[in-house]
Amino acid sequence: MNSYTLTFKRKLLISFLMILIGIAIIDISLYFIESIKSTKISFINKKSSKVRHFELNHPTGKDIIFLGSSRTFYHISTEVFKSNNIDIYNFGIPGVDFEDYPTLLPLVIDTRPKKVVISIPVNKLYEKLSISSYPSIEEMKYYYDIDKIFFLQSLYQWSINRHLFLQYLEPIFYKIQSFYSKFDSKNNVMHYGVGAITSNYSNLLGCKVFEIKNNGINRQTLKCTNGDGALTGELLNKRDDISSVNLTDLNQDSISFLLRIIKKLTTSADVTIILEPVLHNKYQYDVNHIREVFKGASILDLTNHDITTKEEMWFDAKHLNYKGRVLYSQYLASILSNESHVKE
Repeated sequence: MNSYTLTFKRKLLISFLMILIGIAIIDISLYFIESIKSTKISFINKKSSKVRHFELNHPTGKDIIFLGSSRTFYHISTEVFKSNNIDIYNFGIPGVDFEDYPTLLPLVIDTRPKKVVISIPVNKLYEKLSISSYPSIEEMKYYYDIDKIFFLQSLYQWSINRHLFLQYLEPIFYKIQSFYSKFDSKNNVMHYGVGAITSNYSNLLGCKVFEIKNNGINRQTLKCTNGDGALTGELLNKRDDISSVNLTDLNQDSISFLLRIIKKLTTSADVTIILEPVLHNKYQYDVNHIREVFKGASILDLTNHDITTKEEMWFDAKHLNYKGRVLYSQYLASILSNESHVKE
């Protein structure tokens, strides 16, 4: 009996060690994959990868740096701004919100842009402060200054997400799903690679496309070497009747966090906050109250912009497609080009 117990414990210990070694090997492999794909002309949809792309491109002295989530990434066209003599960098990163910005601030400030534009959905100002999915030390400092409970939550989030394998679980799942979909007879989608197809999309978007990912028939996610993203296709699900939502009380923790970000940025650049377009906007709020709170920044309220009623310009309920991207960027460029600090 004792011999059997010792053998079982030994096997259990060996199994545990094998799992740890396996996770370590996967982490190391993912680290090198991320390093290889994070270059001056390529990146993956991850904060650290886009940061690396930013650093390698040395965007010093830009007229504007755009900070935001996937909506900035997919809504801002660098080439449209360039055609209006405005030099920008699109620092939009899918999956991030302003809770992730403390990591980005030193990089942005060091490049000395004339203006920083932060894009957020208006409802975020009224909602409970979120904990970054993968908080950095810089972000945890912000949480600590605002509320110790937030700090402890961010510390817990930081500790459980140390492994790259955990951070890449969702992308790995979609990669496997995409692979198996090639063998699905019901799926008639062509899976593109590089070559002529990439060139065609590059001509369509006005930027060099380095990656094309299919999201269904005639629906693609595209990434450009200059840091932009774009989406092809239109809304699959049309508008449902949605009751209006009254936003009344700004969340003080969210406001405090964002004000700290703005305070750091305004030491070296002008700051504008864009309240992003919302498809068939349902929110009711007092924009003057928001302006009073953010006295250190300009507020550009586009929640009810004309594009919010043009369903053909949207990829899904949150993101513009490539046609909407151009229209939206042209509108922003026309406004921002009238400001003296971005003129040549």
